[in-house]
Formats: sequence, C-alpha cells, structure tokens
Amino acid sequence: MKSKKYRSKNFAAAILALLSQFPIAGHSGEPATTSQARAIQTIPGMPPVVDPANLYSETRKLSQAVAGALPRVYVPNRMSNDVSVIDPATLKVIDRFEVGVNPQHIVPSWDLKTLWVTNNAEKRTDGSLTPIDPMTAKPGKAIAVDDPYNMYFTPDGRSAIVVAEALKRLDFRDPHKMTLQSSLAVPGCAGINHADFSIVGR
Repeated sequence: MKSKKYRSKNFAAAILALLSQFPIAGHSGEPATTSQARAIQTIPGMPPVVDPANLYSETRKLSQAVAGALPRVYVPNRMSNDVSVIDPATLKVIDRFEVGVNPQHIVPSWDLKTLWVTNNAEKRTDGSLTPIDPMTAKPGKAIAVDDPYNMYFTPDGRSAIVVAEALKRLDFRDPHKMTLQSSLAVPGCAGINHADFSIVGR
C-alpha cells in the first residue's frame, strides 16, 4: 500500500503531465513560429512546445474548451466509492455521487469535454470508468474497463491509455467510447502507476 504522501506527489505530477497534452488557448494548430519551438519536432497532432526549456509553460493557461465548465473540485473517495463535489468559492461539499469500486483518480479527457473517474476495483474484476460532464458537474453511465488505476491520453488525442496496474499492462482505448484498441504488456514493471511523455511526444 502506497503512503498518502507518495500518492499525492505522484498525482500532482500526473496532472502536470496531462495538462501538457491539452489544446492551448488561442492555438490554431499551426506550428509555432519561433526558432526555438521549431527545434522541437513533436509528433503530428501534438500541440507545439512553446518553451523548450519548460515543457509545462502552457499549463498556466486554460483552453477555450473549458470556458463553460463549472468551477468545481472533484474528490474521489476510495472508502465510500463516491465522488465529492466542492465549490471552491465556499469550500463546501455541494454534491456527492456514487461511482465504481475504489475510485483512484479523476482525469480530464484530451479534448477537455469529459472528466473520467478511474475506478480500478482493487483485487476485484469489475473495474470501470465513470464520465463526469464538467458543464453540469453530473456523472454519466460507467463503462466497464479492466483495472483502470490511472489514465492518460496520447499527445495527438487518438487514444486513451489506461494504466492497468495489477495486470501489468497499458490498454490503448478509443478516447470517447473506451473500446479497446490494443494492449501493451509490461511484465517487468510490478506496480505500474504513472507515466509521462518525452518532450517530443514519442
């Protein structure tokens, strides 16, 4: 069992890694024009690296895709298998809804239109992903998924990457329907938890 401090530090690192993939406010999809940014050849579909010295420089900006999202803090509760919704203005819990068994993380989708609760159902076989609509702060119908301890998205947004910790496997899935595209076994990595992309996205 990992300590709470260890999980907190790695959760923050995972969020930073995820945010680096998202569309940048005002970005048209064209390559950056500075000579420095052109020096970083990213994969097709990945937002450009604006500051080669700081991959996370653009995490201080929000995409226009979240303009209508409600300001809320979502807290997965592993003991009660639900999510608390907090109003950051009052710091009060204003809603709570049930999700799958053993919710671990809440992950924004690549297009920022959905928040996904990863319910890995530790030591069970009924793992799932619960979608949350950030415009309403309400959950949708859960989708059955093998052991989703954590989840990322490929830099081009074509696949969700489910970290199936107990199965020592990365599952690549459709980023919306979560149907399985392919799997990558990682037999030498017991306790696979978190990941990050290289600066070029490869």
